[in-house]
Amino acid sequence: MPHRFGRWVREHWPEVVLAASALVTFAGLLGAVDLWGKREQRAAAEALDTVEHGRWLIAHIQGRPRLEKPPLPRWASASLMILTGRSDEAIVRLPSALSAVAVALLVYELGRRLGGRAVGIASGLAYCSTFYAITEHRQAGNDGPLALFTTLAIYAAWRRLHGSRIGPDLAPPAEDPGPRGWSLAMYAALGLGFLTKGPVVLVLVGLTVLPYLALSRRLRPGLRALTDGRGLLLMTALCLCWPVPVVLARFDALSVWMLEIGQKVGSAGVAHHDWRMPLAAEWFWMAMPWTPLALVGLVRPFTARGRAERPTIWLAWLWAFANLAMFSTWSVAKPNYYVPCLPAVALLAGSEWIRMARDARSGAIGPRLMLQSLWVVLFVAACAAPVVVAQRQPEHLAAASLLAAAVAIGVIGSAVSWRRGAEASALAPIAVAVSCGVLIAYGAIARPVLAAQSHRPLAATLDRLLPQDEGTVMFFHELDEGLWFYLRDRVLEPVPGSQPQTNDAHDMVQEARQGTLVMDRQQRLRNELAVLLDWIADPSRTSQYLLIRDRVYDRFAPALDGLATEVYREADLGRNELVLLHVAPPGSIASAAPSGPSDSSRR
Repeated sequence: MPHRFGRWVREHWPEVVLAASALVTFAGLLGAVDLWGKREQRAAAEALDTVEHGRWLIAHIQGRPRLEKPPLPRWASASLMILTGRSDEAIVRLPSALSAVAVALLVYELGRRLGGRAVGIASGLAYCSTFYAITEHRQAGNDGPLALFTTLAIYAAWRRLHGSRIGPDLAPPAEDPGPRGWSLAMYAALGLGFLTKGPVVLVLVGLTVLPYLALSRRLRPGLRALTDGRGLLLMTALCLCWPVPVVLARFDALSVWMLEIGQKVGSAGVAHHDWRMPLAAEWFWMAMPWTPLALVGLVRPFTARGRAERPTIWLAWLWAFANLAMFSTWSVAKPNYYVPCLPAVALLAGSEWIRMARDARSGAIGPRLMLQSLWVVLFVAACAAPVVVAQRQPEHLAAASLLAAAVAIGVIGSAVSWRRGAEASALAPIAVAVSCGVLIAYGAIARPVLAAQSHRPLAATLDRLLPQDEGTVMFFHELDEGLWFYLRDRVLEPVPGSQPQTNDAHDMVQEARQGTLVMDRQQRLRNELAVLLDWIADPSRTSQYLLIRDRVYDRFAPALDGLATEVYREADLGRNELVLLHVAPPGSIASAAPSGPSDSSRR
């Protein structure tokens, strides 16, 4: 048995490296960095609320129900908290990280079936070393699990359409289909994707599979092969198992979901607060460091060689670029929306790497120059990184130098491996170097750099400043959700009437429909101030401490003179900064004469 195992490892060592690289890159030192992104702060607060209050159907954060996102990632994080007895950053991020490992293996398997083992290995290693995939999968949220279910659905559709055949010489889709169980798996993945982030998974998979069948001139037989009554029932049951109970509990959830979709595609009539360039313009950095290879994959179907490889060449192309075109038409399309399409970018990069590695060895000048340019750019970037760090953050020079050395050695190892005859495995040194770099970056650099965005220091400061018997701290309107995760021994409650019923945009739409929307900014500020003053003057008020965003406090400060004293103020942080106020007891403020809000103090 040991002999057989050793022989298997020798024969499949690139796959072993791929699996190990995926585990280290996506799950190594997962809890080294505090919660820092808005999306993972919300995900962590939702999971914590689910566990602490048993609200599995609808989580509550900010003193209101959280209806915007489907629950599967929240359920996964909450279940892990219960099973492990832990509720730290690593547990919250683990579902997304494990999704990335599974995606890398699926990319390998799909690449192997599209173009052979070499393409599979190269594609899997490319995914493990795509920078944006790494940063996104190492955060809690919905996009990592959505990437898994999108990839699984497309892989299952491929297996149903093409059976067990392996490329590049494949029969047309549905000519010799695989077992019907693969169509069932496809529908299950679609249903789970719907439970992860809503109907977008149907669009992502539909814009990949349906045009692929049409371009293969096998649309009708392909649809017949993929149609499965049991699968449709399973998908429908999964899609509806959460929305239906939620609507029965809160009918306004329907309008929240419709507004959420309408804001993204631009049909809601509500402008998003952040302008974003079209996603196509941001694609170039999202595909790094494999952008040049993916760009060659973009034009490949339209070349003479690419036309000879049709129709299979279209699957990854449509997955990557048809969906990119779709997202680019949206009014709001953030880069994280593209995470489920990054596996397709890896497939294109892996395919082009193998083509160029073989063509360059055969004497082709263009592919050789492309590979050499990639190695040179990565090597120069690695060497330049410590110089930049020394000028801007010299305290991280040692760690940055170690990271740069790992990448530089990986690039050299890749070039040497190719010169010695390697093709797909020539990517292994780069993937291993990226894994080492991730451990260095997250273990030694990211934590202090991102510390300003963390709410852990604020929670510790509040625990120190607040009296021990002050169990409840009020907040006005909204706080960043990270504070819920770190301030465990205090209860955060909203000032009554200050928080939205669902979210600000939905509340404004409802007010507009009811004819009660106040358009004048100053009048809205006066109304908000009145809510705060009513709470301060409430004789039944028990809490004497209030958290409020500094920009809001600066507008209200003149009216709060004599009513509240500033205890602590955050400053110079990379997020919304808060002010802790000590509010005078209700009986001592009856003679106060507050003035209106100030707009000139806005920062």
